[in-house]
Amino acid sequence: MYMTLDGFAALADGPDDPEGDRQFWEAMWDGPMANTDTLLLGRTTYEAWAGFWPSHVDDENEHWRAFARFSTRVEKVVFSKTLRSATWSNSRIFRGPVAEEIARLRSLPGKDIIVAGGARFVQSVLAEDLADELCLTVSPSLIGRGLPLFRTEATLDHHDDIVPLGAPGRHDFRLLESRPFRSGAIFLRYATARGSPPKPEPAKPASAP
Repeated sequence: MYMTLDGFAALADGPDDPEGDRQFWEAMWDGPMANTDTLLLGRTTYEAWAGFWPSHVDDENEHWRAFARFSTRVEKVVFSKTLRSATWSNSRIFRGPVAEEIARLRSLPGKDIIVAGGARFVQSVLAEDLADELCLTVSPSLIGRGLPLFRTEATLDHHDDIVPLGAPGRHDFRLLESRPFRSGAIFLRYATARGSPPKPEPAKPASAP
């Protein structure tokens, strides 16, 4: 997912920068897309992608061409109760609970699964603790308005600047990778830190000789 410094789900686009584009796509192919055969999408993202990427499978831009072919080839599951049809190749609609279908997909042989968006769909996946990793490209920009990438939990209750470990509504992640780009953006890849970290064993008492 894209995110601005002030937490909105948006790409703050900048001047054309072929080197920056190359760095971004390298991070994608080395990271989340390296071993993926399934995309999960909400209706809005699916309709936007289905109307754009299939027409770029022979694009002169090598990065767009590669992603267009990748996104057309892999299985695409659209989570929607209102979408009537999904005509992009290898697409199907699922109208039931998100957790149910993700559990079924996990039980099957195959490769990795990417939750591709949009922001509200990603929020629902995170709210049910269904993601193993979180991959963000953070733009070095403040835009002041938009759709927040992360949902604010009303249950989070603290009275100072320190939110204690285990506080209701707090979710923790473990950094796996960070890649700065020449544009000033940074790619961040986190693993979900489920449960409490192991407690260190107590030190053995020293014994006098």
